[in-house]
Amino acid sequence: MRTRLLDELTRSNQPPVKLVSVIAPTGYGKTVFSTALFNAFRARGGHTCWVALEDRDTTVERVIGLLEASLGARDRAEHPTQALIRGDELLESRIAVLLDRVARLPDPALIFIDNLGYCTDDTIGYLLDRLIFRTPSTVRFIFSSTDRLPINLTRAKLEGRVREIGLTDLSLRPTEIRELLGPELCLQLGEAAVEGIVRQTEGWPAAVRLVQIILSGADRPMDVLARFSGADEDLSNLLNRQVLAGFSPEIRQFLLQIAPLRSFCVDLCRAATGDGEAVRHVDFLLRRNVFMIPLDRNRSWYRLHGLFREFLVEESQRTLAAEQRNRVLVAAAAWCERNGQWQDAVDYALAAGDADAVIAILERVAALFVRDRGDLRQYIEWIDRIRADGLNVGWEADFWYVWALVMHRRYDTARRENERLLARVEREREAVGDALQIADIQRRTAMIAVCIDVLSDQLPSGLERAMQWLGDRGTAHPFDVATVASAASIALNSHHRFVEARQVMRTAQAAIAQAESAYGIGWVSVLSVMVPLFEGDYAGTWNDISAALSRARASLGDNAGITGTIALVAAKCAVEMGLDDEARSLLLLGLRWPQPHGIVDTAAVGLDAAVKLWSGRPDDVVSVGQLREIASAYPPRLALMLSCLLIQRLVRLGRLEDALAEAAQIGLSAGQTAAVGGGQIVAPISESTRLALQGLESPHARDLYAAAEIDLLIAAGQLRQANLQIADETRIARQEGRIARLVELALAEMATANCSHNPQPAARHFVRAIGLAARRRIIRPFRDRAETIAGLVNETKASAWGFALDEERKFFAEICAGLPLTNSFLVEHLDQLQGESPLLETPTARELQLLSLIEAGLSNPQLADRLSLSVSTVKWHLYNLYTKLGVSSRSAALARARALNLLSR
Repeated sequence: MRTRLLDELTRSNQPPVKLVSVIAPTGYGKTVFSTALFNAFRARGGHTCWVALEDRDTTVERVIGLLEASLGARDRAEHPTQALIRGDELLESRIAVLLDRVARLPDPALIFIDNLGYCTDDTIGYLLDRLIFRTPSTVRFIFSSTDRLPINLTRAKLEGRVREIGLTDLSLRPTEIRELLGPELCLQLGEAAVEGIVRQTEGWPAAVRLVQIILSGADRPMDVLARFSGADEDLSNLLNRQVLAGFSPEIRQFLLQIAPLRSFCVDLCRAATGDGEAVRHVDFLLRRNVFMIPLDRNRSWYRLHGLFREFLVEESQRTLAAEQRNRVLVAAAAWCERNGQWQDAVDYALAAGDADAVIAILERVAALFVRDRGDLRQYIEWIDRIRADGLNVGWEADFWYVWALVMHRRYDTARRENERLLARVEREREAVGDALQIADIQRRTAMIAVCIDVLSDQLPSGLERAMQWLGDRGTAHPFDVATVASAASIALNSHHRFVEARQVMRTAQAAIAQAESAYGIGWVSVLSVMVPLFEGDYAGTWNDISAALSRARASLGDNAGITGTIALVAAKCAVEMGLDDEARSLLLLGLRWPQPHGIVDTAAVGLDAAVKLWSGRPDDVVSVGQLREIASAYPPRLALMLSCLLIQRLVRLGRLEDALAEAAQIGLSAGQTAAVGGGQIVAPISESTRLALQGLESPHARDLYAAAEIDLLIAAGQLRQANLQIADETRIARQEGRIARLVELALAEMATANCSHNPQPAARHFVRAIGLAARRRIIRPFRDRAETIAGLVNETKASAWGFALDEERKFFAEICAGLPLTNSFLVEHLDQLQGESPLLETPTARELQLLSLIEAGLSNPQLADRLSLSVSTVKWHLYNLYTKLGVSSRSAALARARALNLLSR
């Protein structure tokens, strides 16, 4: 029957607005109305997709999975370990991929989601809002639910995106009630009786439909009508007394038996009930139009109307023996398993209490749910339910249970369950007897232990497990080898053991080349560049990380978690090289979602870049609040590192009080301190601070903590203590080969000398920093101390800057170009420094002779003896030579002479 509402919404090839929301209680025909819309638009050639939720579809992951299936957006099955790595992806990333798929639908497109009220997940509103507000205007939606939709309704109304349909709209008008009853029945009842039906049902479609079914089959319809009030409890009574009573015993039995089935086809009904007449029964029910709703365009799958099914389930529990009900469920589970309906198979077997069947099914399909569908919560609930009954699933199902816990970020529980699984394998190995199977499950559980340790930032134990696994890996899958080698590299790199980190990354690179995984290649690429990045070779890293990002965006898209991780690492390189605009764009890509992706150290370098670009203005790329939200989703070490970065940035911005307040949060102060773990902390400290400071076991975190402390000491004028700390840190950085850290420390030493009014030592430290930074393009530390450097450069003669190499002179000119210089002579010479810097004056023959002797290693007295000159005359010649070369030391003079090919003359 066509209603006025259906006519209104189908006047054109699309609904008139972005969203049609159909919200009404049970029995108002929401599904029937949506189905009519679906058929009308499909008949006109529009692209239509239908998704119907069931009572088990309670999570947003389930809804996304249903949409992916409807749109054909699911990926192929992956290797199990790759599933774990991808399991670390964000819900937002998965939604973004879905949005991309929706955006590519043919025009016009219409997506129906029925029974949204079943999804009780708090994040369902996030998904719905993005569908409504972030998809093309050519894509429209029909959402139906018994509850109010958790969307930004105010915005949708203001922008004219929504048409709300409620129970008043769905209620049947008197003319529509008469049409549904039919002219013959209306004639039998009379106008007064029809008006009574209109009044009693109040247009409720379910009640009107029940009245029509009951009265059409009644010999004395007026007598039946007199007993009907239209109340909810009367519906149940009417269903029992009239609807079912009007069916044959065979049809009644058939309906009671199929009531537990959420959806069904004829074959499933035949297998579950054992009734050879199932085809005839279904055909009869369809002809009688008894609350059966088709689920596919071929009309081969159906479900019972919710109201009708609820009654039938209660009636079957009252009238059918438990043994008979369970027999139907067991048979239905077996049919569903044979036909790949795995979730129904498990649910029906559980409902029947057939634990053996459930365990057998899960052993076969565990990977499907955890790896391929990502239905983690459902799988965990199944296993927990079985174990609560004192039963055990098989090894394979148990293995995937641990994976599901890891992917669900329940690391502590996963660690306990993994240890339990290992112990179980040891206990049962003799009974199993298959040595290969035992070795395989032990290797896989050992790999889980490595991943848990690394993801939960337990790096020392993760490293120990990883190295042991690699030594005993045997014929492990290449992806597993790459994963464990990468995990070892994460731990080694975080502890600044760079030589070993490079070695294991070579193992990872060789293995991932055999795995054919774009996601795995992305991870190995980003972890490979983390080694030179930590050393400070930003120029050498930039090309590699840029290439890795291009590959990831091309093969996986911008919404993949690994793409965001690579973008964060690239942003760190860009900001350190002074490429601020590029860094901002990369941060927008890498920090799209405020949930975790990557590991602590890859996230830390991204936060480092964001903090260095933060100015405290509203137009910043990200806010401090957003950065704290990101850090809070990781192990505590990241929050500690973020605080250290913020302290340094606040000092640079001149906000010393804010820096001290931030420092107090992590127990750090420039005064009243006591040495603890390589840093200075205030005593006593809170328990939360103590836990955070455990992150100082990582050299990466300890470095940032020491750097923040040095900046606070300098800002507080405690220069002697700052210099002692700088000396200790410089020794450590040299031992580890961390060039960027040495640049930062040389500039810190420059700052303390400048504060002490010692310009000559300050200039030496500055020149040393230039020498370290030039080739590697380490620009950011100079910008962070621009004011101090400008003052130093303005007060120093241009001739005092003795740089050995052209690249150092050019780098110095580049740094000075961004400074407020008042030294007019230096400003005049900056352009000259930027060029190839030819000789100001050709050295004399005597000076060239001196150069060759200096290269031979002769001292000033030895030079005087060799040339029969006084030492003072030698010094005078050297002074002239240095001036012509533009240098201030022997080593610089030799380097400059080699660059100009003077030594070959």
